[in-house]
Amino acid sequence: MKKINVFMTVQWLIFMPLLLPLGIVTGAFEGIKKTFDQAASDIFENQEIIS
Repeated sequence: MKKINVFMTVQWLIFMPLLLPLGIVTGAFEGIKKTFDQAASDIFENQEIIS
């Protein structure tokens, strides 16, 4: 049977609740930013073709 590394377990218990929401929020903002950048480039591309 493997011995459990208590220090590593404590680190996971302390930092996971901090890092997981931070990663989720960062990913959401990156996705939103990418979507708006793509929409803006599509809109400006279409305006150039029309005029």
